[in-house]
Amino acid sequence: MHSRIKSPSANKKNLIIFLFSYLISNIVSGVAYDVYINYLQEASPTVAMSFWSYYGYSAFIGAICVLFVPKVGYKKTLIAATLINAVSLFSSIYLKHELIYHVSTLLMLSGIQLHFVLLAPFISGHTHDGDISKDEEIKWFSAAYFVGYIGYFLSTYLGGVLSVKFFSVFMDADYSVAQEMTRFVDKMNPLELNNYLKGFQAVLIIAGILSILNVFPLLFIKDKKMEQQHSSFSLKDFLSKTKAVLNKDSVTYLVYWLLVNFGMGLFTPYFTIYLNRFLHIDKATSSLLISLSYIAIVLFVTLTPICAKKFGQVVTLAGTFLLSIPFMSIIANGNVFGDYKILIVGIALFMRSGLANLSSPVDSSISMEVVPEKQRETFASIVSFCAGIGSILSGHFTGNYLFLQDSGYKNAYYIAGVIYAVACVIILIGLRKYNRVQEPKEKKEEA
Repeated sequence: MHSRIKSPSANKKNLIIFLFSYLISNIVSGVAYDVYINYLQEASPTVAMSFWSYYGYSAFIGAICVLFVPKVGYKKTLIAATLINAVSLFSSIYLKHELIYHVSTLLMLSGIQLHFVLLAPFISGHTHDGDISKDEEIKWFSAAYFVGYIGYFLSTYLGGVLSVKFFSVFMDADYSVAQEMTRFVDKMNPLELNNYLKGFQAVLIIAGILSILNVFPLLFIKDKKMEQQHSSFSLKDFLSKTKAVLNKDSVTYLVYWLLVNFGMGLFTPYFTIYLNRFLHIDKATSSLLISLSYIAIVLFVTLTPICAKKFGQVVTLAGTFLLSIPFMSIIANGNVFGDYKILIVGIALFMRSGLANLSSPVDSSISMEVVPEKQRETFASIVSFCAGIGSILSGHFTGNYLFLQDSGYKNAYYIAGVIYAVACVIILIGLRKYNRVQEPKEKKEEA
């Protein structure tokens, strides 16, 4: 009955379709974390300063949605996520109201988050049923992060360039003139600022169209029948499954993940704002620097299998995070480098992003190893809830305290560095038994 689904071509076809859809989703996500947050900085500063808290709330929504995947299926869930992205983007453009900005931001990030949350169980579910070996799992995770960050690169770079290009068109000015004007947004007059926002809106419209187009590849996913034969969701059942999933290793991972998400929310969503508004690097160049940092992630992720084999998963995860911290301090002090500011900050961004994300594939893999196979979807939801808590706390901290002073955007890097260090120590001590290195036989097979 399930022989067709279990054929190698069926599993790999589903994985390839998912990766293509994940690429499009990350293109839209890159627009959200660059163009959209810059748009909010003027349209709704309150939402912008607490942006990461909405990501946290979206994590809760994503976690709840994941619980229904066994009944609904991956296909319908992913299609719904992409359509939500499109509706949210268009709403933020054409329904200009403070409440709409709150709701559209929450829903858009929920769609993006759901796509990401499904990454681990989807790949694990298609690499653990016999026709694709478990040894290939990290390769598929690496491929997912590879195409994902390619999407981030394209959307961040083109988002910055296109927003300035549209701005120049609306201003009837040369591109170079418009680009220079974006260095000091606070000095724009009302007409210039309005045209600048219209440039952002044009890019958001393109992202909305891409979200709609992303539905088409997802129509070809063939859900496994066994994933749709579970009983319906109930709170009592979920609490029972949660209790069963929580053990020493899973709790250790959750504490680590909560800290990482709190620290991440202090500065990563605001890269583009910090570079443009506080280091006064023009919009196109700041987007270019951030997009190059995504290229760093793509390059460094190709080293993940090598590092995992040589040093083990846990050491790779914690070690690369620790190595990224000094570069965060360099970014925070970008203004001290004078004429070399763009070059040095760009290099620091490149190295920080590459090192901090090199271990992302093994991070996803470890999260699925600390619990039994049948409990992975439940644990994926709990991980998402935990990320949500950290993100909400982080967003409220930045919006209600840290960013009330301009110096908060700089201090965020120092605070996050300390939190990252603590998280790394926790995972090194608590999950050291998962720091397995592949056997020589496996290495030969890999060669």
